Amino acid sequence: MRTAQTAMAASNSPVADVVEAARGIFSKRPPPHKITEKDVEGILTSLERITVAQVGLTKKAGEERCRTERLLRMSPQEQRKSRPPITYHHIYECRDFTVGIFCIPENCDIPIHNHPDMTVCSKVLYGKVHLEAYDKAPDLESSMQALEAPDTLYARKVRDEIISEGDGPVACFSEKANIHRFYAEESCAILDVLGPPYDSGEGREIAYYREIALGELGGLGKRLGNNVVVLQEVSPPNDFVVEGRPYTGEQVGED
Repeated sequence: MRTAQTAMAASNSPVADVVEAARGIFSKRPPPHKITEKDVEGILTSLERITVAQVGLTKKAGEERCRTERLLRMSPQEQRKSRPPITYHHIYECRDFTVGIFCIPENCDIPIHNHPDMTVCSKVLYGKVHLEAYDKAPDLESSMQALEAPDTLYARKVRDEIISEGDGPVACFSEKANIHRFYAEESCAILDVLGPPYDSGEGREIAYYREIALGELGGLGKRLGNNVVVLQEVSPPNDFVVEGRPYTGEQVGED
């Protein structure tokens, strides 16, 4: 049982406010309906208030900006050698949702992947990120010829934009922008609220994709609209590695 003192502490901590907002949505089991944009307004509002100082990344943000300036003076080969790994700072986890921060070095990405029956709310804390998001397009399966490539699906690209710390949070849902990719135009940090978590036992298994070039599709490629793509399920790239790092920002108490 949460006491008044605990509730007051949460209200004085922006990071705890994010967790509380997520709990209000994802801890309803089972959810009464598909989660919508209106449902996550509280999470997005809480994310909007988060700063790098509150999550302990002020020093890292400054270091990454300096590193980006150095990279501009390096050759592509030197850049690859000096590139640090993608890291993840775990903030909070329960059976209903997780909260954490991905730090992505410049010119690296979190490949195209999905979130089956899940909702994700994200906020860029520093840097610039190229976001590409897709909706599955099962309606095209009957109107277009069958795909010859295995493990493929039709999709519509619904977002293709650069977002930065000055932009608001973004969300993807179980049936809207569920598949996406983050590419770091500049070294960046992304705060993610994910609910419910991945769980292969409950059918929430992550899948990775590549966008098939239209030239690989022959005549079919010419028939696809500008925003229609074909995604093929693939293994994650060998160089895609995410390493855990300690979280040093505002702490969130356990239930």
